[in-house]
Amino acid sequence: MITIDLSYFDTLASMSPLAIMWRLFADGGWIIILWVFLWGSWEIWVNWRQNLYEAKRRWIFLAIDIPRAVLDEPGQSPLAVENIFAHLDGAHGTDTLWEKYWEGKTQDWFSLEIVSTEGYIQFVIRTRDKFRDLVEAAIYAQYPDAEITEVIDYTKWAPGKFPNQEWELFGTEWIKVRQEDAYPLRTYHDFEDPTTKEFKDPLAAMLETMSKMGKGEHIWFQILITPIGQKEWTRKGDNLVKKLIGAKVETKETWLNKMVDLPGKVADTALTQILSSAEEAPTKKREEKKEASMMQYLSPGTKTLVEAIERKISKIGFQTKVRMIYVARKEVFKKTRAAHPMVGVIKQFSTMDGQSIKPEYKKVGTAAHYILVKKRLAWKKIKIMQAYRGRSQSRGIGKGFVLNIEELATMWHFPANWIKAPSVKTVESKRGVPPINLPFEVPSHMKAIEEMGEDEELPKEAPPNLPVV
Repeated sequence: MITIDLSYFDTLASMSPLAIMWRLFADGGWIIILWVFLWGSWEIWVNWRQNLYEAKRRWIFLAIDIPRAVLDEPGQSPLAVENIFAHLDGAHGTDTLWEKYWEGKTQDWFSLEIVSTEGYIQFVIRTRDKFRDLVEAAIYAQYPDAEITEVIDYTKWAPGKFPNQEWELFGTEWIKVRQEDAYPLRTYHDFEDPTTKEFKDPLAAMLETMSKMGKGEHIWFQILITPIGQKEWTRKGDNLVKKLIGAKVETKETWLNKMVDLPGKVADTALTQILSSAEEAPTKKREEKKEASMMQYLSPGTKTLVEAIERKISKIGFQTKVRMIYVARKEVFKKTRAAHPMVGVIKQFSTMDGQSIKPEYKKVGTAAHYILVKKRLAWKKIKIMQAYRGRSQSRGIGKGFVLNIEELATMWHFPANWIKAPSVKTVESKRGVPPINLPFEVPSHMKAIEEMGEDEELPKEAPPNLPVV
């Protein structure tokens, strides 16, 4: 039984504030202060090293154009893009302690972007220069006739300070509603007609909105994807499935829990040795049979959800952040032309029983109410522009959420050719190679050689067009 000596607090109450502080410090408070100091120093060190490493990164922007004829081929979109994302997971790496805490190395990531510049739409991927071959190989493997061009950062011209005399801005970041990442969003399979198998592209509305932007209007849509280890989030998904079906959930034990449970485990081990194995085996079989039979008692909705969760965790996942910005000249800025349509497009992917993502306005989105509205609104506009332009993983709300390659391919893929948005940048035709029997003009010096007989000597003088040093 633990007892508390109340006289200690009576002694503190009779002392001056300065004496109380010294007494608490001497009685063990210095340990807390030392821990806070060491923790703060460690955080400063890690951030400093990571900033140094970040300064060494060189980023490039790749604009992707797909031939119109290819976009009409069956199975090309978005299934082909799903395969591209699976390929990009090859950038995942495991850092050593030296690389992580001395060199400041962090996991590299990609930015998938759809850009509307006054109605002209372009698909762009930002990547580190060292992963250019990886990105190009992934795209060419699915779209051999694609054209990939390195371009400059299209956000450099945008204003970085607000309020601004010429430009106005709206922006937001999407956050998940449910805490568990394993809850699935709707994917492109859910947008297929069950009878005709016709694919109704969920991005059609987004591209239509982007194509209607006029002079001085810009919409930028960004999805940051970071390769991650698959074990942790899939384990949580397995536990979520067990929780939904009523099975026993395995918890990850800490060293403290192991120490507390050690006496009980020793007793269980001794008891197991006493009992015969013949009696234990049927018990295990009954437990396995009980868990297997739980599925038949689930409601149709819960059973469908469990299957969707298992489908999600069966595919590669990426840590994801989603942002959008609408920036336009003040004379043409109209929030309802971009904000509401873009939010509506993303809502297509949410489900009430699965995962939902919603725009965040309290901390990130460009909205403010009641107190110091103008100053807070200007500060939020500056922050969302900095986060977008820097393709930042840390800015905003948390680390984002996990989406698998199927969900990502639903939210970012090349449009089908039947979409009527006229300003989507595509290649008009496939690149081809000349036929084998194509006639060509023979050089004059080669004609002279062909006209000679087998016994005649070749001309001694060099041809007039021979390159010289």
